[in-house]
Amino acid sequence: MNRKQELTHKLARMREYIAAKKADGLLFQRSDTFAWATCGGEDYVYTATDTGVAALLVTEDDCAVITNRIEANRLKEEELKDLPIRVESIPWAENRNDFILSITKKMKTLSDSPLGALRPIPEDFIDLMMILTESELERYRTVGAATGAAVEAAARAAAPGMTEYEVAARLAAECYNRGVLPVVTLIAADVRLKKYRHPLPKANKLKKTVMLVVCGRARGLIASATRIVSFGPVSADLKRRHKACVQVDAAFNSLTRPGASIADIFRAAKKTYSAAGFDREWLLHHQGGPAGYRPRYYTASDKSTGVVYANSAFAWNPSITGTKSEDTILVLKDKNEFITHTGEWPYIEVKHGDTKLYRPDILVL
Repeated sequence: MNRKQELTHKLARMREYIAAKKADGLLFQRSDTFAWATCGGEDYVYTATDTGVAALLVTEDDCAVITNRIEANRLKEEELKDLPIRVESIPWAENRNDFILSITKKMKTLSDSPLGALRPIPEDFIDLMMILTESELERYRTVGAATGAAVEAAARAAAPGMTEYEVAARLAAECYNRGVLPVVTLIAADVRLKKYRHPLPKANKLKKTVMLVVCGRARGLIASATRIVSFGPVSADLKRRHKACVQVDAAFNSLTRPGASIADIFRAAKKTYSAAGFDREWLLHHQGGPAGYRPRYYTASDKSTGVVYANSAFAWNPSITGTKSEDTILVLKDKNEFITHTGEWPYIEVKHGDTKLYRPDILVL
């Protein structure tokens, strides 16, 4: 399936959805939904917001991108190339929202972001985004491989005396050199690794141990991975904690199979935490969930009502104080595929039931 065929497939699904909701159209202004609907088109300039510089309006008989004259040619020639999507260009000084409201005032339009009297797209639309086409699976493999290689290259380049800012800069460079935008970058060295689950990089200097976390985005799809480096032997306590963490990781990833209840997967992982002697650690940070055009569509819990779909993606991220284990998987009909696994990192063989997995160990330099 090429990109044009993917768009044809998605337009059919969107129009079925529009009909089922008794609506007239779908409006996408978020960068994640825009990327999904345009089969990898990127409409962001300012990355610190969910919305981009364009909107996509899909109706029963039209598919149009609405943007200003600054962006129109770039979107046509680079992001929407060869796709049968009409581009409506308005003056840069004109308010895009006012223009959209003027052309949809007689329509029942469902919107992914608040706009006037437009109704929100129901949450079940995420199900359409979660089930990936074959072309999306191939794009995701590319994103995952690049993201995994980037975080491991940056980890190997870390050295005592570097600040977390310097480690983050190296990680960003490794991502950009591979065509990946690091939308989440977390770095924690030594004491900060034990204190914080979401450690934004600081001027803290690395002495013994550092954790690198990245969510890398390319063509809209986001892959997540975590790696940890120790300069010198790993302490017995950290070894014990990391071994327990990858056991929980193995439970999450081995049980994430088509048709499985996400709540049941979560409960089984909680039991693994307890069996390893860390029954309260799951309360200190979310454990991940289904991924794709967002780092997580939602965070899983023992109250989740969803099930695992074939041809979907998940990124589980169990953590125990001082350590964490995280990669991104594709859930295929016959197997799970770790797309951020490079094969060039030290791994621990872990079993959960009859399933044997190789999960990232702590690299010793």
